[in-house]
Amino acid sequence: MDFDINFARNQFLPFANDPDFVFCSNAGGSYVARQTHQILEEYNRHMRVQPYSGYSPSREAGDAMDRARSLWSEALDISPDELTFGPSTSMNTYVLAQAIGSTLKPGDQIIVTNQDHESNRGAWLRMAKQEGIEVRHWNVEPEFGLLDGKALESLLTEKTRWVFFTHCSNLVGTVNPIQDHVQMIRNFSDARVFVDAVSYAPHYIPSPRSLGVDGYAFSLYKVFGPHQGIMYLDRQTAETMEAQCHDFNVGALAKHFNPAGPLHAEVAASAGVLDYFIDLHKHHFGQTSQDLRAKLDDLHTLTETHESHLAHTVLGCLTECPDVRVLGKQTVENNDRVCTVAFKHNQRSSSDICADLQNLGIGCESGNFYAYHLVEDLGVDPEDGFVRISLVHYNNQEELDRIVSALQQILG
Repeated sequence: MDFDINFARNQFLPFANDPDFVFCSNAGGSYVARQTHQILEEYNRHMRVQPYSGYSPSREAGDAMDRARSLWSEALDISPDELTFGPSTSMNTYVLAQAIGSTLKPGDQIIVTNQDHESNRGAWLRMAKQEGIEVRHWNVEPEFGLLDGKALESLLTEKTRWVFFTHCSNLVGTVNPIQDHVQMIRNFSDARVFVDAVSYAPHYIPSPRSLGVDGYAFSLYKVFGPHQGIMYLDRQTAETMEAQCHDFNVGALAKHFNPAGPLHAEVAASAGVLDYFIDLHKHHFGQTSQDLRAKLDDLHTLTETHESHLAHTVLGCLTECPDVRVLGKQTVENNDRVCTVAFKHNQRSSSDICADLQNLGIGCESGNFYAYHLVEDLGVDPEDGFVRISLVHYNNQEELDRIVSALQQILG
């Protein structure tokens, strides 16, 4: 079955508003689906009251929030009380660090990587310093920024309590083999595993349980939705931690990692992401009785060939350009590379190249993208960083051709 990209693009207003602009900064924040906008507007117009009272529209507001939790629980194949909505992944991991810290003692160890966005690094380092915990560093190789699973094995001990790493770096773009890493961790330690999926979820939202992880987090504003973060914590793991909520909410596991009240409208609008996916599935597969988890898997099968083509084409162009260093795997095989491609010219600043691309109508970015320490460890000035081109399923061939033409014109 061919992917109907025009149907997908018709669900995003900016494509109609500015058809000559090529948006390729999706890793920083995607376009918002029409279905998300509709819920957000409806909520703010008609349900902007304290939810969960018996009167309408308060009752309707609570129902809209509950619908989002129900849909996302089904999509992730988890229990509703294993799901936390928060303002962002950075905030969710900050709160989680406070909860994890109370379970650790001096002499315990954690493992972090330098491949991660700072949200999946800095929070754990601060927690470790505060609690007197030993930090072991799983570092990337210095040329392409890739993680080596064998290096992880040497870091694991009987004192390892948590391992934190990313499903896919927002600069390296290579998909880490989560299940392989988890199996190694289980074989050599009793550690729990937390994975940051912010840069992977826009391409595919898996079931965290199928990956074998204890915690999994991503941000919906990079997955066609509102500015919300979603975090899964296995119930058994969550129950070992000190709740971070108001004391009268202790015992309601779904509220344990919300220090304040939720953003009502944004939580409700989180359902819009899944409404978009449901509409996309119905358009291609018709009305089916499949559950939402199965529909997401169908959509991944439908879009992965297209996204691999995007990544393959951009990588092919950049690796042929002289004096250009490209991070991550240089090829795409078996869906192991998303189209988040970061590159650095040996002679020119990234900011200058980015400005030249922008002047040609290519909406890319440059910098360190909150992976400051990764860029620094790769021997690049983090203030200038890399140029990043990041595409998702709604980017089409015409846009791809314009990106390649612009790169060839600017880079030679």
